[in-house]
Amino acid sequence: MKNLLIISILTYLFFTINSSTANESLTKNDLDNEKVLKIGVLLPLSGEFKNIGQSFLKAIQLALHDISDENIKIYPRDSKANALDSYRAAKEFEKNKIKIVIGPIFHESLERLGDVSNITFISFSNKIKKIPDNTIAFGININSQINVLQNHFDKLKLDKTLLLTVKEEFINQIKVVEDSKIKFSKVFFYNTSPKKITGEIQNLTNYQERKKDLERRIKILEKSDLYKDKKEIKNLEQKHTLGQVNFDSVFILDFGERLKSVLTSFMFSDVSSKKIKFFTLNQWFDETLFTEAALQNLYFPSINQKNLKKYEKKYLKTYNKQPNKVSILAYDALGLIYYCWSKNDKKFSQSQLFSKDGFKGLHGEFYIKGNISHQKLKIYKIYKKKFIEIN
Repeated sequence: MKNLLIISILTYLFFTINSSTANESLTKNDLDNEKVLKIGVLLPLSGEFKNIGQSFLKAIQLALHDISDENIKIYPRDSKANALDSYRAAKEFEKNKIKIVIGPIFHESLERLGDVSNITFISFSNKIKKIPDNTIAFGININSQINVLQNHFDKLKLDKTLLLTVKEEFINQIKVVEDSKIKFSKVFFYNTSPKKITGEIQNLTNYQERKKDLERRIKILEKSDLYKDKKEIKNLEQKHTLGQVNFDSVFILDFGERLKSVLTSFMFSDVSSKKIKFFTLNQWFDETLFTEAALQNLYFPSINQKNLKKYEKKYLKTYNKQPNKVSILAYDALGLIYYCWSKNDKKFSQSQLFSKDGFKGLHGEFYIKGNISHQKLKIYKIYKKKFIEIN
């Protein structure tokens, strides 16, 4: 009965806050009340990205319910995932004297928000270039990921790493990666066509030459009658190539099907993850990665998986549907604002967000410096259709 009540309350909130006329009449008194923590919410609540926006909104409502303080009020507005509508909503927040806003989600929506300088926006963009001064990039950014990967590379003593990516799509991330202390022996930009990737990886790994080395070795051994040579032939016949590659690890800056294509191409090129370490960026625990044998032992940085599972379980129980995984950041964003407000005699101050002590949310530990959230991430690997945390 209690769960049903929670769902009913949240459903009621969802429908009323998306009605502009209902929202104005409901919040007028609250907007004039200085004791109330007023939080703007700027998300795509209509259009192509409506489902993402609604999942983030539900995450914020879930945090609101868990905090259970009647002096917190949220005021959602539709960003429509574009800069103009985000700016219009921001001006409305400004008119209503709202000082802190959760959102928007997409980097493209930030373009004009710098003009609304008396509001702080907690955006979920993971891009760290061209962020307005009044905006905090709260997404899982490349800097945080490289920091934890760099420590892991040092621990494993890897010093011959290949960096593979698509230049046009990841040009800003490439700069951060190359400026890190990870020792890259080669940077390779591959073609976006899956049909061409395998050939490029074979050339990169010297596959044809290693295959010929195997054939030449077998031919030499076939001339011998020695038992040890015949035994070696049997072992070689189980292989596809002979000889080692000139790298000890591979870092692939990519996602989705292209990532799968690149890793499969390494497998077809007879480069085993048992001998070579493969790394990529945060994959948000995408279980479709389990379907590819080539993705076994793939390492990546990410947030606290145990807490993510707890969050997903609570969200499912409340809304009877799975959340967008990234929406856990929206849950933490509300918690962050509330914590700062409650610790500052129930007055919101932007400076509280930049505490040197940092914070601990569901997604993990973090601190905000400049206008970037720096997260303390963990390393995971794919093993036997599970995500295993690496200490």
